[in-house]
Amino acid sequence: MNIEEFERLVNAWGGDSARWPEQERTQAAALLERSAEARALRETAAALDAVLASAAAPEANARLRESIMAVPGRTRQQRRAGRWFRLGASGVLPRFVGLAAAMLLGFYVGTTSLLAPAPSFAADTDTVNVSDYVFGDTAQDYGVTVQQNEVGL
Repeated sequence: MNIEEFERLVNAWGGDSARWPEQERTQAAALLERSAEARALRETAAALDAVLASAAAPEANARLRESIMAVPGRTRQQRRAGRWFRLGASGVLPRFVGLAAAMLLGFYVGTTSLLAPAPSFAADTDTVNVSDYVFGDTAQDYGVTVQQNEVGL
């Protein structure tokens, strides 16, 4: 053990060797026997320990103690209500409801063909204009030029 390690030991655990970790106690004792600087560090730490031990702990303010004791405990019903509030406030419940609504709407639209436009069949041919399925009759409203690529059936 060198002097820097001993200084860290004394600063962390104080000047009383009984509080030092068991693994470092023997090395620190050997350093104390051969180093005057280590003995001076231990004496300084012991003096600080004595000052701290003689200082009285501050007494709690009576007004503070009364205000803490005046806070009522929560009942089981209040704790349960708080759990549901936290679910709503944190966004878990609204997100779940939104996801479920989106899934139901998607299932409904997908199974009923609600948004699929009616295909435009020419009376004399068996071809379908695919752009009607993609854009409906509003392709020109969106600035899409519709090419007459027709697929035979």
